[in-house]
Amino acid sequence: MKKKILIILTFVFLCNACDKQYKVIDGTTKETFNKSIKSISSKLTILQRDKMQEAIKLIYKFKTEGQDENNRWEQLYKLLDGKNTEQIFDIAEDIAKKNKIPWSSTSMNSVDPSVFDKDIKPLTVAEQKLKQIEEATRINIRFTPIDKDAAVNDGFYLYPELVDDTGLAVSYKDLPLNLSISFINNGIIVYMIQREINSSEIGNPTLKKGIKILYSMFENKKLTTSNIDVEAKINVANKYLYGKLSGIPIDLNKTRDALSPIENEINKQVALDNVKKFIQLIGSKQFSQAYSLTQNPKWSSLENFSSTSNGFGTIAETNLLNAESEEIIKDQLTVIAQYQIKDLNGKIKTLTQNFILKKIKDNWLITNTETKEIKEDTWK
Repeated sequence: MKKKILIILTFVFLCNACDKQYKVIDGTTKETFNKSIKSISSKLTILQRDKMQEAIKLIYKFKTEGQDENNRWEQLYKLLDGKNTEQIFDIAEDIAKKNKIPWSSTSMNSVDPSVFDKDIKPLTVAEQKLKQIEEATRINIRFTPIDKDAAVNDGFYLYPELVDDTGLAVSYKDLPLNLSISFINNGIIVYMIQREINSSEIGNPTLKKGIKILYSMFENKKLTTSNIDVEAKINVANKYLYGKLSGIPIDLNKTRDALSPIENEINKQVALDNVKKFIQLIGSKQFSQAYSLTQNPKWSSLENFSSTSNGFGTIAETNLLNAESEEIIKDQLTVIAQYQIKDLNGKIKTLTQNFILKKIKDNWLITNTETKEIKEDTWK
């Protein structure tokens, strides 16, 4: 295959006579690709022609995938379509930099032949998923009020969207990304949260899958104005993404008084422990004990709660993956949990759920749940 690439590129660059003059690559077909390469190379110096040949080999090596050689050439045609000499060199130099290859389009040094002898290791599943956001360069943030009626509205939804250099949305799915969000008032960070997001759907307001932010999350003593700025950050692999949105209006009358740090941490830990215990009790079929940790109108009775037709009795086993508690908002606290369930038929699903707890008679009981994501999975 390596010899075939060399033969094709050598033929292309040696031929300078072209019927049509091209300024950019035409990747419509193999024929137009070769003709446009010939035309462009005819205007280059001998060094530049050599560098162009090396650049295309680098791009073919590192930017196309698969075992089918024809398919990889088709990928190359599409990738270089509409690109001029400078843009091709830019792509190749970026490849050289990322792969620590000592090469540039202006250097007299050629690419070490061993670069093309080495096989590219197949991408791991995680690396394949990360390629979905390869073009993302920043985070675009939008918001909408929870309720259009200002009198009853108690917060807003955030919609973080990954976008490329041109501002176009980057689509991804089944890709866990850790999103750090800072809320800033008058230049000072007054609150911070972290969320795991898995799909670009969270950035689309029409799908109503945004991050819910209540005014009561903020301590009134920390606020000096009725506006909040939001900064969002994602740091994954070698990619750092950042976004900011300024001037989200908030109702100061609906913010909260501060709890003492010790009281706050104790309450959060009790609520977190109760959710973890609840999930474990469900998996071990100790339904009575699990039910005692709840006061949810949807689970009207222990019989309904433990039903083997539409209740937790349909679950054979559970596996807690992660759980974390948020700040207390008045008498309510949310625990975000990710866990797996295996049903009586052996089918496995991974759930991401918000457990809403309220302090009732000195204990934090589960009063509601919000399922954020359900996906079929393998046992972890």
